[in-house]
Amino acid sequence: MTYALIRQLSGDESLLRQRASIVSYAERNRLTLESETIEFERAERPLKERRSFQSFLHSLAEGDQVVIDRVEVLGKRMEEAIVVINCMLSRGVTLHIAQNNLVVEKETGLARILPLIIRLGENPPARERDSRVGRPKGRRSASKFDVYLPQIMASLKEDKSVSAIARELGISRSSLKDYIESRHLKEILDDSWLERAKKDHRIEEAPEPEMACTLDEHHEIKHH
Repeated sequence: MTYALIRQLSGDESLLRQRASIVSYAERNRLTLESETIEFERAERPLKERRSFQSFLHSLAEGDQVVIDRVEVLGKRMEEAIVVINCMLSRGVTLHIAQNNLVVEKETGLARILPLIIRLGENPPARERDSRVGRPKGRRSASKFDVYLPQIMASLKEDKSVSAIARELGISRSSLKDYIESRHLKEILDDSWLERAKKDHRIEEAPEPEMACTLDEHHEIKHH
């Protein structure tokens, strides 16, 4: 099955605009959309409380495809987006992100996905938001180093030092160090980071392949 997944992200977010983007992407890539799921949960609701979305994830099977307009549909926080993407890939599901013309499969490297989700910040509930005009509290702004992200991630994976990476890219070591730390890039490469994220968002991996991703707030994560 090929699903169009739409989420009401904010009061000024047009569901019709998301649908138009998805339909246009499907036509360009010769995909036949067979089902549409619209999530009306408030945008600030954490992953573990998004019951309709959990049900949708449970319904996915190997070979299914999900088309979204933008990565924020999966989660408003970086950790949530990574956990959901990992969940889909563990079930053999292909994710299409229309706005970025990107296909995410098991073979897709993490470095290709990170630029899309690295700036997802942790937004406080509406009643706790800073009323001042400007960038929402907790959001990460774009950085001039974002264009180097694939190389940075590949170099960190090879255990290269920050100094060595900075020399290769011809950039400031101190600025690169701040960038790596602010985006938790080393932690993301550590498998234990993903395990902690799954636990925080109540992701449980069951031993049977068909139950590879189960969201359950009453259970702890199982290690295999």
